[in-house]
Amino acid sequence: MPKLATLLTVILFAVTTSASGGEKQNVFNYNTQIGIAEVATTGDGCLTILNSTLRENQPLKLVILGKKQKVIEKKIGKKLKTTCSTNTETPPDASFYAFPVGKEHFEPAIAIVGFVGDFKVEEGELRADLNGDGTAESFRSCTSTESLHLTVWAGEALKSKRLWHEYYYLGYDVVPSCNPADYRD
Repeated sequence: MPKLATLLTVILFAVTTSASGGEKQNVFNYNTQIGIAEVATTGDGCLTILNSTLRENQPLKLVILGKKQKVIEKKIGKKLKTTCSTNTETPPDASFYAFPVGKEHFEPAIAIVGFVGDFKVEEGELRADLNGDGTAESFRSCTSTESLHLTVWAGEALKSKRLWHEYYYLGYDVVPSCNPADYRD
């Protein structure tokens, strides 16, 4: 029986490999491929992400969530030993990376690594099929009383499943604009 199981595993691997043209299928991981980008007090870019294995010069896409959503492309700089973020609520297991900002200034943005697909603008908002399932994800930022909630959605924001959420503490009062779906588990 063990020989039969081994034989079935080999056949399954061969069929899977030939069906995919020999290419390794990548699975998008929302927890390790999405983080928060901001301009640090030093003027450099700061990436906070739950991924300690990013490489220098790896492409980084920043989803800027202003009135006109847009994508800015950067490259990851060096990994930092301590936080570069002004967010006092960063996850304890987060990693921090510097990246060059240039003359651009932006509010905290959604940062995406390891995605090679395209971003499209639909009705003034960015969309990208991050996980390759045929449905384009959407991106959202809203405010609670002293913070931002940055989110990625499986389709239209607030009407589909929330796939990623991060809290960014601002430290000052803002007018709330969030819906409970933005932050509710």
